Amino acid sequence: MNENKGFTLIELSVVIFLLGLFLLVAVPKFKEITEINIKSASRRLSAVIRYLYSEAAFKKRVYRLTFDIDRNEYRVEVIEGNEFVVPRDPLLQKIWKLPKGVYFKDVITQRSLGKTLKGRDDFILFFPTGFVEPAVIHLETENGINYTVATKPYTGGTIVYDRYVEFVR
Repeated sequence: MNENKGFTLIELSVVIFLLGLFLLVAVPKFKEITEINIKSASRRLSAVIRYLYSEAAFKKRVYRLTFDIDRNEYRVEVIEGNEFVVPRDPLLQKIWKLPKGVYFKDVITQRSLGKTLKGRDDFILFFPTGFVEPAVIHLETENGINYTVATKPYTGGTIVYDRYVEFVR
């Protein structure tokens, strides 16, 4: 009876080859997933901005989109009396979280003196007159893919770039 309890060189070579083949296929797919995540995050943010622009004009109310850069979240608030509160509309009560692997790199708004890199104080205002404040939101993935979402103040639209775009003030 043979008591050898080890692996042969051929068995080890086959396992290493299979692991290498798996990594060759899996690593590019991971990059694709993070790129899909940042694309969907920029589209969702753009859709929320366009929706709030329409809501403000249609309902004749002031809305704001608040960014929590530290938590990678954003939410909607509406003015009631002298303060901003969570809207009664269930569609707007949601707190949107950026997908896994996607982060706010920085946010630039009308009131910020430069790029806001952290905190939860930055926001964009939407007015009933059909005006949204100019803003630039930069998103980034863990592996350095950047997207830029910029508001169009008089149309409520957005421009989405698949790279980091620096705007001159």
